[in-house]
Amino acid sequence: MAMTDLVLEGGGAKLPGLVGAVDAMSSADYSIHRIAGTSAGAVVGALTTAGIPPENLIETILRKDFTDFEDLSPTFSLLPWLGKIQGLLFHKGMYLGTALHDFLADALASQGIRTWGDLRLHDPHSALPPERQYRLVVIVSDVSRGRMLRLPWDYQSALGVDPDSQSVAEAVCASAATPFFFRPRSLRADPRVAGGVSVLGADGGLLSNFPVDIFDRKDARPARWPTLGVMLSARTTAETQWRPNANTYQYGISLLSTMINAHDRRHIDEPSVTDRTIFVDTASQSSTDFALSRADKLELIDSGQTATTDFLSTWDWQAWKERYERR
Repeated sequence: MAMTDLVLEGGGAKLPGLVGAVDAMSSADYSIHRIAGTSAGAVVGALTTAGIPPENLIETILRKDFTDFEDLSPTFSLLPWLGKIQGLLFHKGMYLGTALHDFLADALASQGIRTWGDLRLHDPHSALPPERQYRLVVIVSDVSRGRMLRLPWDYQSALGVDPDSQSVAEAVCASAATPFFFRPRSLRADPRVAGGVSVLGADGGLLSNFPVDIFDRKDARPARWPTLGVMLSARTTAETQWRPNANTYQYGISLLSTMINAHDRRHIDEPSVTDRTIFVDTASQSSTDFALSRADKLELIDSGQTATTDFLSTWDWQAWKERYERR
């Protein structure tokens, strides 16, 4: 059985594509040691590291109506448009995010996972410092202080709280809190460290939607196994990256895309990253359209399975190391 660490890109409602990728890795007899993810990548990463088999996860997302996650206050059940406006104006997001939190908390609890202490990594041969010995890492944007959080790694240093007692579901929901769609999550903090009793955590994709280098060793020692990445987009070219800016609207969209993607783009454009990344073509779906039919989900799952199977059929870690690690 081959071992790998895995990094999953964020992608909102395109989440089934990631599930398909994880399923194909399992079918190819790969064992996933650790997972890092943002937004949808954090969701799939949490459910996978909790021990839910890929085939069960596929059935779960096929049964689940994703529009359930677009939850409004019961007060506005008859006037949803008013509820969205009220959420935006007074709570920083249209949807509560409670439905996603409860879905995750229940799924994780069914596997005995509640806090980060339940996801401790037990690896006697690891050289990792104690604060990084976890099976999962999720990226959260700390919008209170304008910084990126890698949870659970940064709980103690950035928030002043014990990571092992913090909720996994809460951190994952913060990572998936798409700005203006979902309300940001309040993360508990020690005011002596963070400056306040809590910080607002929002979509990790604001700062790093594809943290592909998060597990790369910095001590010059050779890695024991590779880190592979899964992106929810086709492999790009200079032509596909180009955007028209003929008017103010197009310019605004380009600015927003640049703010979100520029941090990761400097890595993705490197051949050493491209050559260890699985590109899942999900262009037919929108990341913010949660009204997916069963057929839509199956299409995304199939795209993830096909892209991953094709990649693994030619993947050669020894060749990758010889090309990129021995320069």
